[in-house]
Amino acid sequence: MRHIALPLALFLVSQLTAQPIDTARTWVVNGDFEQWEGKSKLKRAGGIQYAKGWSSPTSKKADLFSESAPFESTVSAPKNFAGEQMALSGSNYAGVRWWSYQNKEPRTYIQTQLSKKMKKDSLYCVRFYVSLADLSKYATGELGAWFSKEKTEKDDPASLTYEVTVPSVRTKIYNDMFSWLGVCGTYESKGNEEWMIIGNFAGTDKTDNQKAKRPKGETRPQVFSAYYYIDNVEVYPVKNRTSCSCEQLKDAESEYIFSRKGVTPPGLKPKDKAERQTIYFKRFQRMVDPSMEPWIEDVKEAMTEDPAMRIELTGHFDAVEMDRTRIRPDLQELSKERAEAVRDALVEMGIDAGRITIAHKDASEPADDSGTEVGMSKNRRVNVLVK
Repeated sequence: MRHIALPLALFLVSQLTAQPIDTARTWVVNGDFEQWEGKSKLKRAGGIQYAKGWSSPTSKKADLFSESAPFESTVSAPKNFAGEQMALSGSNYAGVRWWSYQNKEPRTYIQTQLSKKMKKDSLYCVRFYVSLADLSKYATGELGAWFSKEKTEKDDPASLTYEVTVPSVRTKIYNDMFSWLGVCGTYESKGNEEWMIIGNFAGTDKTDNQKAKRPKGETRPQVFSAYYYIDNVEVYPVKNRTSCSCEQLKDAESEYIFSRKGVTPPGLKPKDKAERQTIYFKRFQRMVDPSMEPWIEDVKEAMTEDPAMRIELTGHFDAVEMDRTRIRPDLQELSKERAEAVRDALVEMGIDAGRITIAHKDASEPADDSGTEVGMSKNRRVNVLVK
């Protein structure tokens, strides 16, 4: 079997939009993984074949995650066996093991057939988005795609280590567990390629990696591998390389965390400094986002200045999250888990857990009742009250 390789130049972006991909433009069928079958069967890992048009090229199957999966399963969304993340768009996304320590666990890959065959010497923009799963002990580079004329079907779980020309920028480490990051580049066709595989094709010893810190609030043990969620896969023709960018998407409403501008005024009494702080969350997010750490640091400083201070942390839902608990019982404790995550962060900073009590509310006490996305972002919060 003769294959044709894809060299990709990759670029990094920060926050993205939750809008659907342009299905009229892309040659990838079901690039957002929203079309799928077997809802009654999707209960465990290895279910990528339930997504229309997708499969795994090796015997070790990749994963499909969905909000429609039974909440007690290991492949639900946003929380699942690999960590916690909501889809970039829709409610589904894929998952692959990119790399494992000493290659102890097989890598996984996702494969799809394009809707058209590529034309020789034509340029194509290749783009997808990744998020490092929370329980990954490692983050890696070598994120890329690979094209061929024929479908790849291996009967064993061995890694696909094809000889490809890889630009040096491809070794960028993708270590963000909270946001979706873009992976994109242009491909010049050799002619008639119609199959694409996404995964890591470098040798284990040639894959740049670094250790990843478990997010605050996550208590499950990390695994000795780099596992990535994948969403919004696109391939489409372009006239020049500069028109292929990961930056065509704007801030995601669902990824947005409300945060007031400015800093805490100097000279505040410890009580006022503590109660001034509000910690906000992305939709469905349980763990403290790194962007909120300065506000938690201010609470810690206030409690350090006044050793007698005791506080109550109260977690809140927004209306969308509250409504979703009707079909997702696992989300019913979300507001409580947010308060517990802030408490755990303070304890990690050296505050005695005995000085902190926890409370939680539903969506009946909004900070903003406008119903807008920005308004609801103010409601996904933990308030601080000095007792």
